[in-house]
Amino acid sequence: MAQDIRKKYILDRIEKTGEITINQIVNAFNVSGMTARRDIADLVERGYLIRTHGGAMKSDPVLSMFSYSRRNDRFKDRKTAIGRLAASYVKDNDTVYIDSGTTVVRICQFLKNRNGLRVVTNSLPAASELINYAHIEVILIGGKIVPERRSIYGPAAIGQIAKYHVKKAFIGTEGVSLEKGLTAYGSNESEVSRIAANQAERVFLLCDSSKIEKVSFYRFLSVEDINLLITDGKIDRTLLERYREKDINIIEAT
Repeated sequence: MAQDIRKKYILDRIEKTGEITINQIVNAFNVSGMTARRDIADLVERGYLIRTHGGAMKSDPVLSMFSYSRRNDRFKDRKTAIGRLAASYVKDNDTVYIDSGTTVVRICQFLKNRNGLRVVTNSLPAASELINYAHIEVILIGGKIVPERRSIYGPAAIGQIAKYHVKKAFIGTEGVSLEKGLTAYGSNESEVSRIAANQAERVFLLCDSSKIEKVSFYRFLSVEDINLLITDGKIDRTLLERYREKDINIIEAT
Protein backbone atom coordinates (compact mmCIF):
# COMPACT_ATOMS: atom_id res chain seq x y z
CA MET A 1 0.00 0.00 0.00
CA ALA A 2 2.89 2.42 0.80
CA GLN A 3 4.25 1.80 -2.68
CA ASP A 4 0.88 2.69 -4.22
CA ILE A 5 0.80 5.95 -2.23
CA ARG A 6 4.30 6.84 -3.45
CA LYS A 7 3.38 6.13 -7.05
CA LYS A 8 0.29 8.30 -6.78
CA TYR A 9 2.48 11.09 -5.42
CA ILE A 10 4.89 10.64 -8.34
CA LEU A 11 2.11 10.74 -10.93
CA ASP A 12 0.42 13.73 -9.30
CA ARG A 13 3.67 15.69 -9.20
CA ILE A 14 4.52 14.76 -12.79
CA GLU A 15 1.07 15.98 -13.86
CA LYS A 16 1.59 19.32 -12.08
CA THR A 17 5.25 20.06 -12.86
CA GLY A 18 6.18 17.71 -15.69
CA GLU A 19 9.06 16.10 -13.81
CA ILE A 20 10.25 14.62 -10.52
CA THR A 21 13.61 13.76 -8.97
CA ILE A 22 14.73 10.78 -6.93
CA ASN A 23 15.58 13.13 -4.05
CA GLN A 24 12.04 14.53 -3.98
CA ILE A 25 10.64 11.04 -3.47
CA VAL A 26 13.27 10.19 -0.87
CA ASN A 27 12.55 13.36 1.11
CA ALA A 28 8.77 13.09 0.83
CA PHE A 29 8.58 9.51 2.12
CA ASN A 30 11.86 8.96 3.97
CA VAL A 31 12.76 5.99 1.76
CA SER A 32 16.02 4.94 0.16
CA GLY A 33 17.12 6.04 -3.28
CA MET A 34 16.87 2.42 -4.42
CA THR A 35 13.21 2.28 -3.38
CA ALA A 36 12.47 5.53 -5.23
CA ARG A 37 14.19 4.22 -8.35
CA ARG A 38 12.12 1.01 -8.24
CA ASP A 39 8.91 3.06 -8.08
CA ILE A 40 9.97 5.11 -11.08
CA ALA A 41 11.12 2.01 -12.98
CA ASP A 42 7.70 0.42 -12.57
CA LEU A 43 5.91 3.53 -13.86
CA VAL A 44 8.35 3.80 -16.76
CA GLU A 45 7.70 0.15 -17.65
CA ARG A 46 3.97 0.86 -17.74
CA GLY A 47 4.54 3.80 -20.08
CA TYR A 48 3.49 6.60 -17.72
CA LEU A 49 6.91 8.26 -17.41
CA ILE A 50 10.15 8.75 -19.27
CA ARG A 51 13.30 8.13 -17.22
CA THR A 52 15.76 11.02 -16.90
CA HIS A 53 19.11 11.43 -15.15
CA GLY A 54 18.18 11.63 -11.48
CA GLY A 55 14.45 11.15 -11.91
CA ALA A 56 11.68 11.08 -14.50
CA MET A 57 9.60 13.35 -16.71
CA LYS A 58 6.18 13.36 -18.31
CA SER A 59 5.92 11.58 -21.64
CA ASP A 60 5.57 13.81 -24.69
CA PRO A 61 3.72 12.67 -27.85
CA VAL A 62 6.90 11.52 -29.64
CA LEU A 63 8.31 9.50 -26.75
CA SER A 64 4.84 8.10 -26.04
CA MET A 65 4.94 6.14 -29.26
CA PHE A 66 7.89 4.18 -27.94
CA SER A 67 6.40 3.66 -24.46
CA TYR A 68 3.28 2.17 -26.05
CA SER A 69 5.45 -0.09 -28.18
CA ARG A 70 7.33 -1.29 -25.10
CA ARG A 71 4.09 -2.16 -23.32
CA ASN A 72 2.80 -3.83 -26.46
CA ASP A 73 5.91 -6.01 -26.73
CA ARG A 74 5.93 -7.02 -23.06
CA PHE A 75 4.64 -10.59 -22.62
CA LYS A 76 3.77 -10.56 -26.32
CA ASP A 77 3.23 -14.30 -26.65
CA ARG A 78 1.05 -14.43 -23.55
CA LYS A 79 -1.11 -11.55 -24.77
CA THR A 80 -1.52 -13.16 -28.18
CA ALA A 81 -2.66 -16.42 -26.56
CA ILE A 82 -5.19 -14.51 -24.44
CA GLY A 83 -6.49 -12.69 -27.51
CA ARG A 84 -6.87 -15.92 -29.45
CA LEU A 85 -8.85 -17.58 -26.67
CA ALA A 86 -11.02 -14.50 -26.12
CA ALA A 87 -11.88 -14.39 -29.83
CA SER A 88 -13.33 -17.90 -29.59
CA TYR A 89 -16.20 -16.42 -27.56
CA VAL A 90 -17.15 -14.01 -30.36
CA LYS A 91 -19.78 -15.38 -32.72
CA ASP A 92 -21.21 -14.28 -36.07
CA ASN A 93 -23.59 -11.31 -35.77
CA ASP A 94 -22.37 -10.40 -32.28
CA THR A 95 -22.17 -6.81 -31.08
CA VAL A 96 -19.10 -6.40 -28.88
CA TYR A 97 -17.09 -3.74 -27.11
CA ILE A 98 -13.29 -3.90 -27.34
CA ASP A 99 -11.43 -1.90 -24.73
CA SER A 100 -8.09 -0.16 -25.07
CA GLY A 101 -4.95 -1.83 -23.80
CA THR A 102 -2.19 -3.93 -25.30
CA THR A 103 -3.71 -7.23 -24.18
CA VAL A 104 -7.31 -6.62 -25.24
CA VAL A 105 -6.33 -5.37 -28.68
CA ARG A 106 -4.82 -8.80 -29.48
CA ILE A 107 -8.32 -10.17 -29.94
CA CYS A 108 -8.73 -8.20 -33.17
CA GLN A 109 -6.38 -10.25 -35.32
CA PHE A 110 -8.51 -13.35 -34.66
CA LEU A 111 -11.88 -11.84 -35.65
CA LYS A 112 -11.46 -11.59 -39.43
CA ASN A 113 -13.67 -14.63 -40.12
CA ARG A 114 -16.67 -13.38 -38.11
CA ASN A 115 -19.60 -12.36 -40.30
CA GLY A 116 -22.07 -9.66 -39.36
CA LEU A 117 -19.87 -8.56 -36.46
CA ARG A 118 -20.34 -5.07 -35.01
CA VAL A 119 -17.53 -3.68 -32.85
CA VAL A 120 -17.67 -0.63 -30.60
CA THR A 121 -14.25 0.52 -29.40
CA ASN A 122 -12.27 3.42 -27.96
CA SER A 123 -8.99 1.87 -29.11
CA LEU A 124 -7.24 3.38 -32.11
CA PRO A 125 -5.14 0.22 -32.75
CA ALA A 126 -8.29 -1.93 -32.60
CA ALA A 127 -10.11 0.29 -35.08
CA SER A 128 -7.05 0.38 -37.35
CA GLU A 129 -6.88 -3.42 -37.39
CA LEU A 130 -10.59 -4.05 -37.91
CA ILE A 131 -11.23 -1.55 -40.71
CA ASN A 132 -9.30 -3.92 -42.97
CA TYR A 133 -12.29 -6.29 -42.89
CA ALA A 134 -15.19 -4.91 -44.92
CA HIS A 135 -17.65 -7.39 -43.36
CA ILE A 136 -17.00 -6.03 -39.84
CA GLU A 137 -18.76 -2.83 -38.80
CA VAL A 138 -16.55 -0.64 -36.61
CA ILE A 139 -17.89 2.12 -34.37
CA LEU A 140 -15.09 4.28 -32.97
CA ILE A 141 -16.38 6.40 -30.12
CA GLY A 142 -15.39 10.05 -30.06
CA GLY A 143 -13.68 12.08 -27.37
CA LYS A 144 -10.20 13.10 -26.29
CA ILE A 145 -7.36 11.15 -27.84
CA VAL A 146 -4.67 10.19 -25.32
CA PRO A 147 -1.52 9.55 -27.40
CA GLU A 148 0.37 7.46 -24.85
CA ARG A 149 -2.59 5.10 -24.53
CA ARG A 150 -3.60 5.15 -28.24
CA SER A 151 -7.17 5.50 -27.00
CA ILE A 152 -10.12 7.85 -26.64
CA TYR A 153 -11.36 8.92 -23.21
CA GLY A 154 -13.14 11.76 -21.47
CA PRO A 155 -16.76 12.88 -20.88
CA ALA A 156 -17.69 12.71 -24.57
CA ALA A 157 -16.47 9.11 -24.81
CA ILE A 158 -18.31 8.14 -21.62
CA GLY A 159 -21.51 9.75 -22.91
CA GLN A 160 -21.32 7.89 -26.20
CA ILE A 161 -20.49 4.48 -24.79
CA ALA A 162 -23.47 4.75 -22.43
CA LYS A 163 -25.78 4.80 -25.46
CA TYR A 164 -24.71 1.41 -26.78
CA HIS A 165 -25.89 -2.02 -25.68
CA VAL A 166 -23.48 -4.85 -26.49
CA LYS A 167 -23.64 -8.59 -26.00
CA LYS A 168 -20.04 -8.90 -24.88
CA ALA A 169 -17.51 -6.44 -23.50
CA PHE A 170 -13.81 -7.28 -23.56
CA ILE A 171 -11.98 -5.05 -21.10
CA GLY A 172 -8.53 -4.71 -19.56
CA THR A 173 -7.15 -3.51 -16.24
CA GLU A 174 -3.95 -2.39 -14.53
CA GLY A 175 -4.59 -4.85 -11.73
CA VAL A 176 -7.21 -7.27 -10.41
CA SER A 177 -7.63 -8.39 -6.82
CA LEU A 178 -10.18 -10.54 -5.03
CA GLU A 179 -10.47 -7.91 -2.32
CA LYS A 180 -10.11 -4.66 -4.28
CA GLY A 181 -11.54 -5.68 -7.64
CA LEU A 182 -10.36 -4.08 -10.89
CA THR A 183 -8.14 -1.04 -10.47
CA ALA A 184 -6.34 1.48 -12.66
CA TYR A 185 -3.93 4.37 -12.23
CA GLY A 186 -6.64 6.92 -13.05
CA SER A 187 -10.31 7.38 -13.79
CA ASN A 188 -10.05 8.37 -17.47
CA GLU A 189 -9.68 5.00 -19.17
CA SER A 190 -11.33 3.02 -16.39
CA GLU A 191 -14.57 5.02 -16.47
CA VAL A 192 -15.06 4.12 -20.13
CA SER A 193 -14.41 0.46 -19.26
CA ARG A 194 -16.85 0.61 -16.35
CA ILE A 195 -19.67 2.06 -18.43
CA ALA A 196 -19.03 -0.43 -21.24
CA ALA A 197 -19.18 -3.30 -18.75
CA ASN A 198 -22.46 -2.00 -17.37
CA GLN A 199 -23.91 -1.91 -20.90
CA ALA A 200 -22.88 -5.49 -21.72
CA GLU A 201 -24.69 -8.80 -21.27
CA ARG A 202 -21.39 -10.55 -20.56
CA VAL A 203 -18.07 -9.08 -19.43
CA PHE A 204 -14.70 -10.63 -20.24
CA LEU A 205 -11.58 -9.44 -18.44
CA LEU A 206 -8.38 -10.01 -20.41
CA CYS A 207 -5.16 -9.59 -18.44
CA ASP A 208 -1.78 -11.27 -18.30
CA SER A 209 -0.81 -13.05 -15.10
CA SER A 210 1.50 -10.25 -13.93
CA LYS A 211 -1.61 -8.21 -13.08
CA ILE A 212 -3.30 -10.85 -10.93
CA GLU A 213 -3.54 -9.69 -7.28
CA LYS A 214 -2.04 -6.32 -8.16
CA VAL A 215 -3.79 -3.21 -6.84
CA SER A 216 -3.64 0.28 -8.29
CA PHE A 217 -5.32 3.54 -7.22
CA TYR A 218 -8.77 3.76 -8.82
CA ARG A 219 -11.30 0.97 -8.34
CA PHE A 220 -13.83 0.75 -11.15
CA LEU A 221 -15.35 -2.75 -10.99
CA SER A 222 -15.51 -5.71 -8.63
CA VAL A 223 -14.48 -9.21 -9.63
CA GLU A 224 -18.14 -10.21 -9.30
CA ASP A 225 -18.91 -7.92 -12.25
CA ILE A 226 -16.80 -10.17 -14.50
CA ASN A 227 -18.31 -13.20 -16.19
CA LEU A 228 -14.98 -14.63 -17.33
CA LEU A 229 -11.37 -13.77 -16.55
CA ILE A 230 -8.92 -14.88 -19.23
CA THR A 231 -5.25 -14.88 -18.29
CA ASP A 232 -2.15 -16.81 -19.34
CA GLY A 233 -0.68 -20.10 -18.22
CA LYS A 234 2.02 -18.43 -16.12
CA ILE A 235 -0.41 -17.58 -13.32
CA ASP A 236 0.69 -18.78 -9.89
CA ARG A 237 -1.17 -22.02 -9.12
CA THR A 238 -2.00 -20.89 -5.59
CA LEU A 239 -3.63 -17.73 -6.93
CA LEU A 240 -5.51 -19.71 -9.53
CA GLU A 241 -7.01 -21.94 -6.85
CA ARG A 242 -7.89 -18.94 -4.66
CA TYR A 243 -9.88 -17.41 -7.50
CA ARG A 244 -11.66 -20.66 -8.25
CA GLU A 245 -12.46 -21.18 -4.56
CA LYS A 246 -14.22 -17.78 -4.68
CA ASP A 247 -16.25 -18.98 -7.69
CA ILE A 248 -14.49 -16.62 -10.07
CA ASN A 249 -14.69 -18.05 -13.56
CA ILE A 250 -11.04 -17.94 -14.62
CA ILE A 251 -9.35 -19.77 -17.50
CA GLU A 252 -5.81 -19.95 -18.84
CA ALA A 253 -4.71 -19.33 -22.41
CA THR A 254 -1.80 -21.49 -23.49
